[in-house]
Amino acid sequence: MKRTIKNNLKRLGTITLAAVLGTSVLAGCGSKSGSTQAGYDKKNTIRVAVMTGQPDQYQIFIGQQQGIFEKYGLNIETTEYAYGINTIDAVVNGTADTGEMADFAAVNRIGNSDGKTDLVIFSESAVDEPKTGGLYVAPEYADDPGELVNSKGIVTSVGTVSEYYAWQALDYLGIDPDKIKYVNTDSEQTTLALINKGDAAAVVGYGAQQQYYEDAGWKLVASAQDIGINTGSYLLTTKNFNEANEKNLADYLKALQESTDYINEHLDETAAAVEKKFGVKAENFKADWQAKTLRVGFTEEGAAHLEEIADWAYTHDKYDKEFNVRNYIDVTAAKQYDPASVTISGK
Repeated sequence: MKRTIKNNLKRLGTITLAAVLGTSVLAGCGSKSGSTQAGYDKKNTIRVAVMTGQPDQYQIFIGQQQGIFEKYGLNIETTEYAYGINTIDAVVNGTADTGEMADFAAVNRIGNSDGKTDLVIFSESAVDEPKTGGLYVAPEYADDPGELVNSKGIVTSVGTVSEYYAWQALDYLGIDPDKIKYVNTDSEQTTLALINKGDAAAVVGYGAQQQYYEDAGWKLVASAQDIGINTGSYLLTTKNFNEANEKNLADYLKALQESTDYINEHLDETAAAVEKKFGVKAENFKADWQAKTLRVGFTEEGAAHLEEIADWAYTHDKYDKEFNVRNYIDVTAAKQYDPASVTISGK
């Protein structure tokens, strides 16, 4: 039976980027890079919606530098977005062919469009179990995090995995998630503005993010490991594109894996290149990268994790009816990439 829990994110406390920064910049507006190269068959072009700072952004960057995608006859065009909900939007509206998104963003979108969407998940991308970071709070709440119930609230981004992180963190501390305000943000820049202006009291972050929070004087009150943060990232496309481009998607998975192997074997070199290109400090890139288990294909563990997140989202009133997330998994391309990479039962 469904447990009805009010969606806290409909409360007061939502602050947009325009309100905080006085601009009209939207996180969903992607930054495009890459162009069709001479000699490529247009049919071998894959338009990829990448998430800022996520594995596919770096895999594609390095893979293009090293000619890995070219080896498979693929032309990759990328557009960068802040969150997985934005990459999903790009695929849905036809401006991208595929994109990476975190577990919660995937099940939340599918759950709210079950029976109406042609989205399919065709591969895993990464499993992230951060060894650093966690729940950060403004200094005045460090000694008594329970007082967060009387604060300006915890930062989240509606429809993203940050909703799940916030719930996990509050639950770990014994704070009723129904009794705290939620401050909606649409980018990391907005989050930093909220912190610096004193318009929020808590946030969950790790990796490169944590340095910003610590520089602002915020205090870590619960580690990511203690909270139990474990995020799966997945690759999504549409049913039509999947069926019409099985070989290209299989080759795309091969190229991603080879790019991952190259990065692992040349981590210092890659970190320097990433710092120069994206401005991410080399040591932060290495820490983030090494906290992830990169894998393409589809494991039973990856499918079971999606089911777990889908169950949490349903019982926390993120959508109205249960659905079978496995109905939205298609491993055709993953099996062409490597049959041994698919261990999901019933597929």
